[in-house]
Amino acid sequence: MKRILENISNLGMTLPECPQPVAAYIPACRCGSLIFVSGQLPSKEGKMPQGTVPNVVSIEEAYTAAGQCFMNGLAAALSVLKADESLRLVQMQGFVQCAPEFKEIPQVINGASELALKIFGAEGTHARTAVGVAALPKNAPVEIAFTYQVEKEGSPKFEGRYNWL
Repeated sequence: MKRILENISNLGMTLPECPQPVAAYIPACRCGSLIFVSGQLPSKEGKMPQGTVPNVVSIEEAYTAAGQCFMNGLAAALSVLKADESLRLVQMQGFVQCAPEFKEIPQVINGASELALKIFGAEGTHARTAVGVAALPKNAPVEIAFTYQVEKEGSPKFEGRYNWL
């Protein structure tokens, strides 16, 4: 956990508080060595952009909002992590509230993916889904859910690929 917090600080960023659920769920659930993070909205200090991309929220604003979703999700994951443990991002499931003709959904979710790589390095390499939808909770432009693998702090680095044989 220490390395993750140092990397966030080195980027000039601050980890937000773990977001409080807006319905009947918990922000993060740990099952063995996996942490499943509920879909996170781009709220920051009680404020959040609202509306469809790109009609109301620009692609650039939505990209930044996806990065905030990532930070909120990371805060949720860290809330169930022990001090001597670290994380590797396994999967990201991104949803963009957008106009039917909008096709740049992956570009928006890159706001979270690229931030994950900046913070985690190789451990931020992940599988991803990017989907456009008609509506999201609280009229958010973006919502992202995450799956993390728990590792012991200082364990060998993930190389971004698996060797199955």
